[in-house]
Amino acid sequence: MKRKRDGMNGLAESLGLPLDASRGETILTFVGRSMVRIENYRSILVYSDTYLKIQAGKYRLSIDGRNLRIRYYDKDEMEITGNIDAIGFDER
Repeated sequence: MKRKRDGMNGLAESLGLPLDASRGETILTFVGRSMVRIENYRSILVYSDTYLKIQAGKYRLSIDGRNLRIRYYDKDEMEITGNIDAIGFDER
């Protein structure tokens, strides 16, 4: 299994692809505590103005806050705005 991963890493590097994207990792981009962009997620499990739970690849992502709002989403990414107090990761 390790050899296969090494091969995939080598292929991604030779094509100039970032390793996080080639592995399908979830990418979080923060702008202070008021906005987070989430890339490579699978589904929205729970959504309210104080709590979100999102299924990512190997874990679930939870976001606690106030006035949380999904500004936009599509099959690849979403943007959440509001007062973000905490973000946590739970194993599936």
